Amino acid sequence: MRPTQRTPCKALASTALVALAVLTQTSAHAVGARSDFGVTIGPAVLCRDKLEMKYLYDYLKGSFGEPYKHEQGAYWFRTKTQLFGKELIETFVSDQSTEWEFVGAVFKIKPDDLAKTMQSDVGPIFVKTATGYRYSPYQAQGLSEIMWQNNNAKLLCRHHVAPLN
Repeated sequence: MRPTQRTPCKALASTALVALAVLTQTSAHAVGARSDFGVTIGPAVLCRDKLEMKYLYDYLKGSFGEPYKHEQGAYWFRTKTQLFGKELIETFVSDQSTEWEFVGAVFKIKPDDLAKTMQSDVGPIFVKTATGYRYSPYQAQGLSEIMWQNNNAKLLCRHHVAPLN
């Protein structure tokens, strides 16, 4: 009895099924970060791009699903991925309910370490805005800021929007 040979079509189909099974077992957050995440969110949080709240919200929702919370004037998305080579916890975008438009990312690193990393790896120099304080925020020339959020660093870009009257 001769062993059954697989045709190329059957081999391709079974490979596709295995790949699909692996993808469905992976969490949504792991596969959520699109390949253009860094070039989309990176310039936004560094204030190097025009902030378009609807575009950023739609982009994050399309990548990571519905926001897991809506508070402090922002939609918050769990984004367990990397940005600027550092681990991210979450990303947030303004809900436009205040006079501020903003987008930001919370990193699993202390603000002091993120400020050093940003200067050496990305370019902007972040300077403490008030010395003598342990939890002093940092600011860069481009107006992006690094602040404390618990023990993590929050990098954000915000712009004041004049109220419509």
